[in-house]
Amino acid sequence: MLSNNKSLNTLIMVATVLVSVGVGYFLGAMKSGDETVVSTDETEVAANGAPAASPSGEKPKGVTAAELAKQKSVPETVQNPQGDFTLVTVIEGEEQNSFLRSSLQAVTNQRRNLAMLNQKLNQMDPKLVQQREIVAGQINEIRQALEQNLRFMAQNFGYTLANNYLLVPHNATLSSIAGTGEDQLKTVIYTFEDSESYKKFQEKTDAYTKLKRDQVMAYRETLTEAEKQQALPKMPLTEAMKKARKVMIADYKCDPERNYVVAFQKAALYFRRAQQ
Repeated sequence: MLSNNKSLNTLIMVATVLVSVGVGYFLGAMKSGDETVVSTDETEVAANGAPAASPSGEKPKGVTAAELAKQKSVPETVQNPQGDFTLVTVIEGEEQNSFLRSSLQAVTNQRRNLAMLNQKLNQMDPKLVQQREIVAGQINEIRQALEQNLRFMAQNFGYTLANNYLLVPHNATLSSIAGTGEDQLKTVIYTFEDSESYKKFQEKTDAYTKLKRDQVMAYRETLTEAEKQQALPKMPLTEAMKKARKVMIADYKCDPERNYVVAFQKAALYFRRAQQ
């Protein structure tokens, strides 16, 4: 599992295997029905899911996408088969990047919880007045927090639910970790100097994750319904996984069967209008 190394709020991904980096090259489809927008980190979330106070992201006033791209040495647009993405802002600094991702995940969590509670309320017996009032109160509380977070994201990152987003890392570090809590030691083992180098790493981690997932799915097909309820045993690596693991270790000193930390120092946020 990969996580980011700042314990701000929440963000980037929790997976059964370490590999797939949470925010790498990720598309955030910000439609109301989406369940997941970004992967999540193992960092703390405020009780109501709202981002804690933190410096805002860089969003220069009166600067065009072309001007900002030139200033920050990043592409103005990113091509995509479904529609090109246009630069919104450039986030520099590890803390700023962590805060953006945690803010995105807070919004994602709130939207998911809101959808679940609305569904629960709609399915409740109208006679259960007191229970319905409790759920309605929870819905109202989350909705208010979500609206507040969306205003914050719009002001500081130009973020709106009407758009899809793409976050492109341009500088990042990969670190090994040892120990836990305050005694945890992080050692940088690889530095990504540009978006292309990080993209290649992301592709390799995604490929390894797929191999693990396919292995689990194939194994579960052999189980009875009762056996599927039991914890999965540790399975040996397939030949394809051994080969992919060898490449990851050779290229990045990264063993995809262990835990690592990815921290972003510079990333560019792009958008395109969501299809209705």
